[in-house]
Amino acid sequence: MLNIIKKEINMSKELLSKIEWTCKMKKVKPKIYNGNLRIIEHTNLAYVETHRVIIKDKLYLYSLMNKIIFI
Repeated sequence: MLNIIKKEINMSKELLSKIEWTCKMKKVKPKIYNGNLRIIEHTNLAYVETHRVIIKDKLYLYSLMNKIIFI
């Protein structure tokens, strides 16, 4: 049986403050979801989910390098 370990990755404070500052200027409330690291136990397989930010029904994905990878 496969056991999947899920660990939450916190968004950097710098990136979080930039997003909140921008949304505050536009008077919009963002929905922010931290990324996850999923590891399959007893293997060397891992998957990194990106950070997700939803602003005005648009999805923005941020990689661990703090760059927008999809709008």
